[in-house]
Amino acid sequence: MPRRRIFIFADGDCRDLDFYRQLIGPGDLIISADGGSRHVLAMGLHPFAVVGDNDSIDPLLREELARFSLKWIRDPGRDQEQSDLEMALEYALSLDPSELLLCGALGGARIDHTLSNLHLLIFPLRAGVPARIIDETQTVRLMESKLSIAGVPGDYLSLHSLTPETTGIHTEGLKYPLHGETLHFGSTRGLSNELLSANAAITMVAGLLLVVHTSRF
Repeated sequence: MPRRRIFIFADGDCRDLDFYRQLIGPGDLIISADGGSRHVLAMGLHPFAVVGDNDSIDPLLREELARFSLKWIRDPGRDQEQSDLEMALEYALSLDPSELLLCGALGGARIDHTLSNLHLLIFPLRAGVPARIIDETQTVRLMESKLSIAGVPGDYLSLHSLTPETTGIHTEGLKYPLHGETLHFGSTRGLSNELLSANAAITMVAGLLLVVHTSRF
């Protein structure tokens, strides 16, 4: 069976549901992390699986989900050890996906949730699975070797070292190029660079780099 792309919907902000609906193809799988199911149903779709402790699923949402044949994945012993999104990500990786797209994982009132969600990108990176967190204007990836970026000239691209230092960074197609430089954890040097063309490239030698691509148009 061919590997499939998997969308994971968390219970955070998804402001423009048409944006997400247009990204999902007929061969893609959808997994919802607990209350993220509300976004999926609002798009007129249903998840392949619902993962989590069900504390964000009210009776009405549960009734709606019960109309479909889907998997309910819950491990009560892990409720205090993992977030719903981490459990959903772990389950998605067990399906050997070709790519993971995490939606509803940014914004909202809880910055601690957003930070935790960003850190979750380490798991698909270590598994060798391409992954990104997306919303209507932003795409977030974690890299440790090389990465290609497709966008529009003028888009912002920010680089944040998640290790004490990330070394040997080279960039192409950016307004402020790097030629083998080092970025340090906490430094703002990599903030708000800009794409010069429709494509940019980043390579690095060692460390972990969080790459945030923001569309301006």
